Amino acid sequence: MSLENRIKEIKQKIVAVLVISVMFALVFTTLNLNPNFAGAATTNVTINIAAGTLSIESTGTVSLGSTGAGSSTNVSLNNLMVNVKDFAGDGLNWAATVYSSNFTNGAGGSKIIPNTRFQVRPNEGTIYNAGTSSCSTTASGTPCGLSSSCALFNGNPSATGECRLNAVNLNLQVLTTDPTADYNATLTLSVSAT
Repeated sequence: MSLENRIKEIKQKIVAVLVISVMFALVFTTLNLNPNFAGAATTNVTINIAAGTLSIESTGTVSLGSTGAGSSTNVSLNNLMVNVKDFAGDGLNWAATVYSSNFTNGAGGSKIIPNTRFQVRPNEGTIYNAGTSSCSTTASGTPCGLSSSCALFNGNPSATGECRLNAVNLNLQVLTTDPTADYNATLTLSVSAT
């Protein structure tokens, strides 16, 4: 083989190697297979926390016991329990209140002890958090006649979970003129954002 042919053959091999190298470079760049390639990707992650409720519940039935007719006395009992469950997620204050109907001797009864003589004393109760709640509450500072809406306790914006006011004292003034009968009244409790 002549020297010219050898030089020509070497040139062809050099060109072929260069062409193959360029092709590999293009393929690696297009497919991002280059180990030194720097890139970034983002993912949008979302969650919706739905609003819960602000609710109140209390002891189902409270018995003030009995007292003799013809005697003037104050009947007291400290076993009313009030729970406020704040899962509203709105970061608002709330206030819990209570009101009472008159005492009557059954539905449509004619014997009445007026609610003006019925009193609630939330300041004598105990406030605490149920479980892992954070209630940050305050009780009403004074006794209140249940002929109007009476403040029980309040929660501030950090309140969350179940807050309990326990052992609330109820007081009913019985007069010598009150006739004998089995009486009952209905307490209506409410809670609202303030």
